[in-house]
Amino acid sequence: MKNLAIIAVLLGIAVSSTAQQDRHYSMFFENPVQMNPGAAGHGNGGMNLFTNFRTQWFTLSNSSFRSISASFDTKLFEGSLSNGFIGAGINFLNDVSGDSKYSLNVISVPINYSIKVGAKSYLAVGLQPGMYMQSLKENALYFDSQWNGGGFDQTMSSGENLSDFNLSKFDFSAGVFYNSSVSENFTYQVGLSGFHLTGQKVSFYQISEKLYRNFTLYGQFNIWQGESKVSYHPAFYAMKQGPNLEFTFGNNFEFELKPVSKHTGYFDGMALSLGVYYRSNDAIIANLIYKAGALSAGVSYDMNLSGLSVATKGVGAVECFLKFVPKLESKLGAPRIR
Repeated sequence: MKNLAIIAVLLGIAVSSTAQQDRHYSMFFENPVQMNPGAAGHGNGGMNLFTNFRTQWFTLSNSSFRSISASFDTKLFEGSLSNGFIGAGINFLNDVSGDSKYSLNVISVPINYSIKVGAKSYLAVGLQPGMYMQSLKENALYFDSQWNGGGFDQTMSSGENLSDFNLSKFDFSAGVFYNSSVSENFTYQVGLSGFHLTGQKVSFYQISEKLYRNFTLYGQFNIWQGESKVSYHPAFYAMKQGPNLEFTFGNNFEFELKPVSKHTGYFDGMALSLGVYYRSNDAIIANLIYKAGALSAGVSYDMNLSGLSVATKGVGAVECFLKFVPKLESKLGAPRIR
């Protein structure tokens, strides 16, 4: 029988491989390009640099579940195309789970053609080729058969038919994304995307199975009220991947601390945002986001509500992000978003 360490490892493998549910982020609305390749190039200013870090279930094991992601996206040929632009970028994800250091790395390249369908409305169709890579190290694991009476000896046979493995597969995703400004006080964006459309085979412990396809629906709405210093930013995210179904929704209340300089343009404004979200059958999420001009930073906390809360003591995850959105001159009048 395996010790508690291997149980934690297999829990991580179950999430990443057998159950095959992609990693979710609590502040998903801050970087839509991670959920839909059609969103590339649609951020404020037309260029986005984003990175975040998430640690999950750190009260369950000494080796927590850690995820790091980074992305860059921008507009291309905005002045050359009469009815739109090309959105392009690059995404990176690194995920490390449990004592085995089970690692998942995904590198993808979102690219889309965004067609202008209104004064400040765009419809984008995006594709996203990439590489999906997994690795596992057996020497990070300990088995009962390796106990020598005083400690674990990895020179002893584990009795398990398990070896290091590295797997790299081509990955392909696609999405449709719509971004619109109804008025100066109301904008919204919605998108539908599919990930792992190639259904590539993944392997662990002599088991071979196809990676479940992930279908995602995303929406965000931005509401300003005249001269009010408070604006509202409800958002939702729904995902269906194999037997896994997830729905997250909530709202951020943004408070203007200092307005944008209307005449000199010297100061880009400051704001503080507070948000509460609910992830179905999993967690209540609270976040705090600070914005100063082109720079944004945020932190969120997941309070676990599922059956796993007995082991996690209610501590789900802590997540933080940093985003830089320099203002670029737009020739097509794209709608403002968050």
